[in-house]
Amino acid sequence: MSAPYEIRLAVHWLTNLITGMDPRSEEARRLAGWLLENADRKIKGESGKWRPLEAAARATGFRKKHSEPWSRWKPSSTEWKRLKAALGEVRGQTKRVKPDRTARRLQLLAKATGMSDEDVEILEVLLRYRTDPWLESLVDDLELSDRRRHPFHVQGTGLPRLLGLSRSRVQQRLTKASPLLHSGCLSVDGDGEVVLNHRLERLATAPDKQRDVRRLLLGTCASSDLEWSDFEHLEETREDAAAVVQGALAKSVRGVNILLHGPPGCGKTSLAKVLAVHLGAGLFPAGEADESGDEPTRGERLGDLRLAQSLLGRDSKGIVFVDEADDVLGDEGGGFLSDLLGAPAKRSRGSRVYLHRLLEENPAPTIWATNRAFLLDEAILRRMTFSVEMRKPPTRVRERIWSQQLARNEIPSTGKDARELARQFPISPGLVDGAVRAGTVGGGGLPAVHRAAHCLTRLVNGPAPPRERRQRFEPGLSQADVDLKALADDICSTRNLRFSVCLTGPPGAGKSAWVRYLAERLDLEVVHKRTSDLLSSYVGQTERQIAAAFQQAADDKAFLVFDEADSLLRDRQGAERSWEISQVNEMLTWMESHPLPFACTTNFAEALDPASLRRFVFKVKLDYLNSEQAEQAFRVFFDLEPPVELAGMRILTPGDFAVVRRKAEIRGRLKDADALVAMLQKECDGKPEQSGRVGF
Repeated sequence: MSAPYEIRLAVHWLTNLITGMDPRSEEARRLAGWLLENADRKIKGESGKWRPLEAAARATGFRKKHSEPWSRWKPSSTEWKRLKAALGEVRGQTKRVKPDRTARRLQLLAKATGMSDEDVEILEVLLRYRTDPWLESLVDDLELSDRRRHPFHVQGTGLPRLLGLSRSRVQQRLTKASPLLHSGCLSVDGDGEVVLNHRLERLATAPDKQRDVRRLLLGTCASSDLEWSDFEHLEETREDAAAVVQGALAKSVRGVNILLHGPPGCGKTSLAKVLAVHLGAGLFPAGEADESGDEPTRGERLGDLRLAQSLLGRDSKGIVFVDEADDVLGDEGGGFLSDLLGAPAKRSRGSRVYLHRLLEENPAPTIWATNRAFLLDEAILRRMTFSVEMRKPPTRVRERIWSQQLARNEIPSTGKDARELARQFPISPGLVDGAVRAGTVGGGGLPAVHRAAHCLTRLVNGPAPPRERRQRFEPGLSQADVDLKALADDICSTRNLRFSVCLTGPPGAGKSAWVRYLAERLDLEVVHKRTSDLLSSYVGQTERQIAAAFQQAADDKAFLVFDEADSLLRDRQGAERSWEISQVNEMLTWMESHPLPFACTTNFAEALDPASLRRFVFKVKLDYLNSEQAEQAFRVFFDLEPPVELAGMRILTPGDFAVVRRKAEIRGRLKDADALVAMLQKECDGKPEQSGRVGF
């Protein structure tokens, strides 16, 4: 039993096919056989026993004259005329049948993309063939292929004959510039086969509830758990991107592209979703899966993108989203990976020009997200309207994200728990979500969240040294050539944040402790960079990472600190290689223009380049504790009166007392003053400054 509109289509196609068909041909016998096999097919919902194809099948005369298989049928001219007349009569009877749901949706699609009636007919043949087994059997049983081509080959006769159109007319509707191909509804593969975009199958299979053909075909991105305020660390960049997209929607500006780039999990997809919600627009993903839900090819992704652009071009509330954009925009077969592996790059001029036009002419604003912007050609990058570099949010933002996610997943926690998670695990919003889900799904609660966050941090950032108890700055325990507390008071009173500090002195003297103390008083996050974080074996990479560190601190409004700065600001007079000079030049350039606090710490002041010293606003030299300070440190760290032997130690630092306290805790000697002094003496004995103790 078939739907009325299916019968109407079948009769229409059969009438077109029989016109000009040789009655003595094998094809004519197959047509008669198909009619006989389907003569008893009824129409759904019709009263009585009307079988529309029965009269046409009877007109063949096959059942009266033959008992052998229909393949030997040889109609007389009278029988052939009777068959054509019968089909014509049935065609007239089925004209009253109204279009079904699929046909109505095709008309809506045509209106949205500017397709003609002929385009709709071509599209309907391919769509019904893919989704209607009965109509598929009509095409397959009649074997409409010619020269062993697919029945829907761009040069074949299958489509023209089914539709009653000339071959040249059909080919004209299947050129690259035609609405059918330009819209992404159809494509022509390398063998010349006309292929239906898999998304269009939803026109036939989706339930009646969805009436908006654009949302039916494209779907929408799932909502994000994050909010617009969770991206406040992007500040003006976030607002500028939203303004560009809003302007494109309001003024129907073509060729607007926003590039979101950054490491995996930093929130690119979430920002795209939140931005759309912020603007009251819909975000429509393109090219995320093929018809089976599997990984799509590049061609399938481009087809989806063209379809999305065609459908949303007239929609003032539609934004296209393309994730993993380097798969679509990157050089096919070439680029960075090919260069790295020594493979020859396959440059396709046509493909590159096509991509350029795609970016320049897209009617709907498009957000592209990639983890690897460096894979994109410069010609692609310069066609971006705006770009947003995504970074891991600062601690204050991570704290809010942790708090929201823990509350949303009903994991018992306090504000202190969220603060500790944010400080301990510098991971992106995507990984925060993963860690919280681990605690929810596994039922382990907050401890499971901690373990998951630790594993994910190690996975993404690599092994990190365990957190140590940081030495606190004690004004009375700092031996410096400047009153450090007074300096901090002056800086905090003026709130002039454009300054730099170079702190030199022996290890443990309190250089980093004072910087953290100052940052806390200024209410600034600390972006801490070790030399190992920046130095690279690749030429130019160290300079890029230095620039990225300054840029990160500027964007996050943070206090930037470089430890072991002598490795980055080494005296250029002793340089033997060009990169040793270029990385110092990079540091000096950024030091002059950086608008926020910047500090360098080093144990080797004599190794610094003289030009770098001139560029520091403050130069602070810390030294070993004097006798009075050493005694005070003994009281602070051990809550004991210092023995007289302590007075003879001249090269002690606050760091030495912190180390000895940890050692004494482990050995259970915190109340043994003599043992504590002996441990401090060993710390002194291990230093090169201790005359006669260590000889190298």
